[in-house]
Amino acid sequence: MAILYKCFYSSLIIVSITLLAAAVSCGGSDAEPVRSAEPTPSPLAGRGGAHGPGVTETEIRLGMTNDLSASGDTPFNLITTAIQAYFRKVNAEDGGVCGRKINLLTEDDGYTPQGALDGTKKLVEQDQVLAMIGAVGTPVHTPVAAYLNDPNGDGNTSDGIPDLFVSTGWSGWGEVTKFPWTIDYIPDYLTDARVLAKYLNEHLDGKKIGILAENDQFGNDYLLGVQDAVNNKDLLVSSQRVDPSPDAIKSQVIAVRDTGAEAVVLALPPEISANVIRIAEEQQFKPKWLVSYVNSPSALAREIGGGTLAEQLLKGFEDLDGSISTEYLLSAIDDADAPPMQAHRRIMETYAGPIVSTLTVYGQSLAEAVVETLKRSCDSITRDGVLHAAESIQHFHSSLMLDGVELNLGPKDHYAIQTLQPVEIQKDGTLKDLGDPIAVE
Repeated sequence: MAILYKCFYSSLIIVSITLLAAAVSCGGSDAEPVRSAEPTPSPLAGRGGAHGPGVTETEIRLGMTNDLSASGDTPFNLITTAIQAYFRKVNAEDGGVCGRKINLLTEDDGYTPQGALDGTKKLVEQDQVLAMIGAVGTPVHTPVAAYLNDPNGDGNTSDGIPDLFVSTGWSGWGEVTKFPWTIDYIPDYLTDARVLAKYLNEHLDGKKIGILAENDQFGNDYLLGVQDAVNNKDLLVSSQRVDPSPDAIKSQVIAVRDTGAEAVVLALPPEISANVIRIAEEQQFKPKWLVSYVNSPSALAREIGGGTLAEQLLKGFEDLDGSISTEYLLSAIDDADAPPMQAHRRIMETYAGPIVSTLTVYGQSLAEAVVETLKRSCDSITRDGVLHAAESIQHFHSSLMLDGVELNLGPKDHYAIQTLQPVEIQKDGTLKDLGDPIAVE
C-alpha cells in the first residue's frame, strides 16, 4: 500500500476502526503538481441565479478521488460510498439541492499523490465538476491542493476550484493566503493537541510530560500544539520524534521513562502507538497515556492484544484503561440506538451504502456539510459562490456530531471543527466523557 502504511488498518473490527484521521497523519510527498491552462467557463444564467461549471438546470456535479479499489490497501472507499448513499437520499427524499440533483463523480486514486492528481485533473478539466470534496490524506492531497488552488500555475489563485472538506488534519491547510480554496473538515491536529494540553493543565497539573510524535506534518502539529498550550513548560521533560523500528521504539520509550515522565502524549498512528504501549508495559512503565484521536480504542486494543479474539481485545483494553483521547462524532457502536444513528443506518441500507461503521458515520457527516454549503449557494452556484457559501457556515451541527460539536468557518478561518470531547478509555472498551466538549477556536 502506497503511503497508507501502518497508519490504517483494513480490517474493520467491532466498529470500522477510526482509520480516517490516521491516514492523513503520514509523511510528505515529493510529487510536483501538474499545471493546466484550461480556462474556467463563464457562468451561465439559469434557474436560481447564475451557475458555473458542473451545474445544469437539473444537476450539480461534484468530484472526489479515493482508493476506490483498495489498491492502496485502505478501506477509505467506504467514505465515498457512504457520501454517495447520503446524496441519493437527498435527491430522492429532499428533492436534491437548489432544485437540482447532486451527482458525485469519482476517480480511483490508489491512495497515491499522482493518482489523486490525475483523477482530479480529469474531474475538473474533462468532467467540469463544480467542486472537489472529501480528499483523503495529507501526502496524497499535497499536489492536488496546489493544483486546485492555482490551476494555471501562474501565481494567481483567483481561478481556483473549491477544495471542500478535506479529510486531512494537517494545520497547514488553514493557511488561507496559500490555500484559499481548501477547507478542512476533520479537526486539525493542532486543535487536538491543544485539547489534550488543556486536559494536562487542568487534571494533571504538576505531572512531568513526555511527547512521542511521528516525524512528519502530523507529529509536528502535535509537538507544536502541546508545547505551546502546556502552562508549565518546565514540566515538558521529553519531546521525541519516533523512529518506528522496534529497537528504536524500545530505546525511546526507556528514554522517556528515565526522564520521570508521568504523562505521555502519543502523536502516532495506531500500530506504532500500540508498540509503544506494549513496550512500556514490558518495562514496567505506566504513565497516563494521552493519545491522538487518530487512534481508535478498537484499533489500539486489537494491536496491543494481538488480534480480534475476545481475550485479545480484553487484554488490549486492560492496557488502555484510563488512557485519554478525544471524539467528535457519534459512535457506530456506543450510540447505535440514538435516533441519528438509526437514521444513518436506514439511509445506508436504503440507498446502497456500506455496512454502518466509523467511516460511514464520517462520510455522511461530511456529506451533510456539503449539502449545507450548496443550500447556501443557490443564488449563485458558481465556484466563487460555493467557496463563499462554505465560508459563511457558522454553528452547523451535522446529525452525527456529538452534542456541543459544531462547524464554524469564515473567510479567514478554514478550520471546520475545532471542538472535541475529551474521553477516558475504560477497560471494557467503552468511553467515558470527561466534562464538556472543549473548543479552541
